[in-house]
Amino acid sequence: MRVAVAKNAGFCFGVKKAVDAAMKNAGENTFTYGELIHNETVADGLKAAGVRKIDSASEFTGGKVVIRSHGVSKSEYDALAAAGAEIIDATCPFVKKIHGIAADYSHKGYTVVIIGAAEHPEVKGIAGWVEGEPLIIDSPEGLKSLAGRQKVCFVAQTTFDTEKYRDIIKKIDKEQFKTVEIFDTICYTTYRRQSEAARLAARCGVMLVLGSPKSSNTQKLFGICRQSCAKSYLVDSVAALKSIEFSPTDYVGIVTGASTPGGLIEEVKVYMGQQFEEVSSKEFIDGVEESLVSYKEGKRVRGTVIAADESGIKLRIGGKKDGFIPKDEIDADGVYDPDDYVAGSEVDALITNKQDKESGCVLLSKKKIDLIKEGDKVVESIRDGEVFEFVAEKETKGGLLGKLGTYAVFIPASQIKEGFVKDLRVYAGKPLRLTALEIDDDKHKIVASQRKVLERERKAREEIFWSHVQPDVIVSGKVKRFASFGAFVSVDGFDCLAHIVDLSWTHVKSADEVLTIGETYDFLVLAVDRERGRVSLSYKLLQPHPFEKCLQDHPVGSVCKGKITSIVPFGAFVEIEPGIEGLVHVSEASRNFIKNVGEVAKVGDEVEVMILNADPASKKLTLSIKAALPDAERPADADGGQNAGSQNGETEWSEDNANMPFADLLKDLDMDKK
Repeated sequence: MRVAVAKNAGFCFGVKKAVDAAMKNAGENTFTYGELIHNETVADGLKAAGVRKIDSASEFTGGKVVIRSHGVSKSEYDALAAAGAEIIDATCPFVKKIHGIAADYSHKGYTVVIIGAAEHPEVKGIAGWVEGEPLIIDSPEGLKSLAGRQKVCFVAQTTFDTEKYRDIIKKIDKEQFKTVEIFDTICYTTYRRQSEAARLAARCGVMLVLGSPKSSNTQKLFGICRQSCAKSYLVDSVAALKSIEFSPTDYVGIVTGASTPGGLIEEVKVYMGQQFEEVSSKEFIDGVEESLVSYKEGKRVRGTVIAADESGIKLRIGGKKDGFIPKDEIDADGVYDPDDYVAGSEVDALITNKQDKESGCVLLSKKKIDLIKEGDKVVESIRDGEVFEFVAEKETKGGLLGKLGTYAVFIPASQIKEGFVKDLRVYAGKPLRLTALEIDDDKHKIVASQRKVLERERKAREEIFWSHVQPDVIVSGKVKRFASFGAFVSVDGFDCLAHIVDLSWTHVKSADEVLTIGETYDFLVLAVDRERGRVSLSYKLLQPHPFEKCLQDHPVGSVCKGKITSIVPFGAFVEIEPGIEGLVHVSEASRNFIKNVGEVAKVGDEVEVMILNADPASKKLTLSIKAALPDAERPADADGGQNAGSQNGETEWSEDNANMPFADLLKDLDMDKK
């Protein structure tokens, strides 16, 4: 039987941090907020140390409260603080980062979409940092609920299924959003665990998934294993192994959830070894081992310690030969204590020589395998093109150079960004987001690119941008720079133009009279030309027309001051607000008969006028000077009736209707009297 244990086994960083914090502060007055870990053994250990669980601030009776790695909502955190708790925040840093994103983008008016399981405590905690109501989805179908949303921000539960996450992300660009922000917040440990589980399940005949059935990430690993390996079992204790039938020829893979302690892993391995010996004869075991074991140089082996002394460690590595690790090949730091290697313990090593002539053992190196394993932990997660963060230590000829585990990472200058890099020093020592172009395991070299990451993200943004930016759609844009003909506005990273005539209802000489560089405004899309990469925007169409504001300040029937801008045969035009003019018909210019307004006023005069009528559709005002004169009799229908010259159109303003003295003389007579 061969057993392969996933490299990323045991507690994840966040869970270990929370458990360590609870044990360090254990005592009668120490509580955990919610269940700290889905593992009964660890939970019992905490309970024995005096640590108790509470599910709300109302249960707190004084002392310390350890917040689990899942995190809590802002309201829960504030309630604990208000209750006087000494809060020990063990929230996973990756989860805390999501809290910040959710709070920031919801405050900016975005709809926050959480990709994850609605009932998971981590998701509930994230939702509690959102201003307003978040949307929680776990499949592409959930995107249908976003219809009509303008600004959307996506985050993901750190332990969400990576394949499901990719399916959802692929379909986001089919939705009609004004602005989309996508944050890949799935923990790298989750990526690695799920990737390793898939690979092991494809190679092994039996898969053991160690962890609690209550653990969400353990259940996900179990589901991944079952897709490739029919004989997959979820194991929460050694007792669960008794119902599984193993064969001596089985290749068994072991993966663990993030909350599975190392003790359970060791117990399972010991149990399996014992059971194998009990049900099989030594001759059969030797035959199986002989058929499986080869002593090829460079091969990795796992051996059982037979003995350890000052010269090195002797191991049983299967087959007819034993292995030997010289003391200078045991630890990379040169520190070796034989007492650390007790008989029966297991050691991973690399075959360096088929056989030592003096001892007859196969020569091994633990130091080399340790270095390789360290590098493998990191490299395994980036083999399929996943993006990883990296800081290059120095510049070198033609690019940047750094170390990732035991691998040398080289980023060519041409792969740093989507353009020419003048000074490599600007990027040395700074975080880069890379994808591996080539991984050479023999030479332990990686060639990586940030340019590919940026290109993929740009193309994804372009697809979303051009599918959403259509005429008559409102977009949010940041003013970048001014030109004599308008303003250039950045919308989701794309330069768009707001022409100067589309900035204001009134005439402006330069764009800075309306907009400010660096500020963000809403614009209406006027036209889109994808082939030429051009988008035209309007700012003024989203602003109230001056005519509407004028009517609010000066309703029909009110009196205001204005300036005569021109005199025509049938009346005069008076400006009562900048850019807003109305007509005073000649019959409304004076209580006395006049043929032309020029007889009583001239261009540039400031006069008081009464607003007789307003036509919002045509943006026309009908005004009267005589109705605003002191002691003047207000026209019987000043609010828009049949008053001469008070309605609209050229008919009222024509020469035929101008200067009617007899009408003025007879208007007060009662024509029904005889």
